[in-house]
This record gives sequence, structure tokens and C-alpha cells, in this order.
Amino acid sequence: MQLPVALLGLLLPMMASGASPPGRYLSATIQDRDGVPCFGVPDTRETRSNAPIIARVSVTDSGAGGAPVWEHIFLRSGTAEPALPPSQCLVYGHGDASAPALRVGTRYEVVMSGYTPGTPGKQGEAQKRVFGSCFDVVDVAGKGVMTSVIADCATVRTSPTAPVPQGAR
Repeated sequence: MQLPVALLGLLLPMMASGASPPGRYLSATIQDRDGVPCFGVPDTRETRSNAPIIARVSVTDSGAGGAPVWEHIFLRSGTAEPALPPSQCLVYGHGDASAPALRVGTRYEVVMSGYTPGTPGKQGEAQKRVFGSCFDVVDVAGKGVMTSVIADCATVRTSPTAPVPQGAR
């Protein structure tokens, strides 16, 4: 009887260490920049004090099987991985002439992968961070421009124009 209890005492910490640390997966923010989505990180204590370094950003059509519509891997493209504080964002297709236009009425998912540069006093302890959100592209009536709308990834859209624009300018 003592062996199973001792074994359990050894296994529990190992199982807990395989769990995702708090804050690894966070929602990305999406802003409208002249009708083009701009992707950012949430305004948290961590992102304010230690802006995450973004290594990759990808946008996929939620209904197209997961192949990226647009993807930018910074080191592969020969550009530095940017630090992204909450006050800044990465514009869809920026610097990439091959980025296709986003279609009105389509649900997209953005995922930004990166890491924290380590906390002050604990340099070298970088932690992986993933920021993701879904959005729909809608035609703003009367303005003739497209704008991104933050949407719950699990919500089924009832019509292409059902979401109400948030933060549209």
C-alpha cells in the first residue's frame, strides 16, 4: 500500500509540470487601421513591463481547413522579431505584396507566436506566448470600407453582416 502512495507522490509533480503555465495562451487584440486588421497583445501587467517578442503571425480562414491565408515568420523573412507592447499592433499583410485581400463575410483566425524576453532580475527565463483571436470582415454600411470585428471563435455566425463593428473608425 505504501508503494502506490509513494509513486503517486512522485508522479503528481511531474504531471503538473507538463501543464501549460498561466498566461501562455492569451487573446490577441484586433484593431481597425483604415479598413485593415491590426493585431496586438492584450494590455496586462506582463505585456506592459515586458513586451512580448513576436516570432510569427498567421491568419487562417476558419472554414478552409487551417492553411494560412497570410503568414509572416520574421526570421525566415530576414527581419528582426519585433517587441510588441500593448500600444502597438502588426498590420495584416504589412510589407508583403502577396497578402490576399480579406473577404467580407468570412471568419478568420489570427495566431501570433512569440516569447517574453524574461522578467527583470531573471534574464534568460523567456516563456513561450501565443496570442489568438477570431474576427469577421464586414462592410461598414455607408462608409464603403471593410473593418475587422472581434468575434468569439466558437460562435456560429448567422449572417455575413451579423457582427456589430467594435472600435470601427
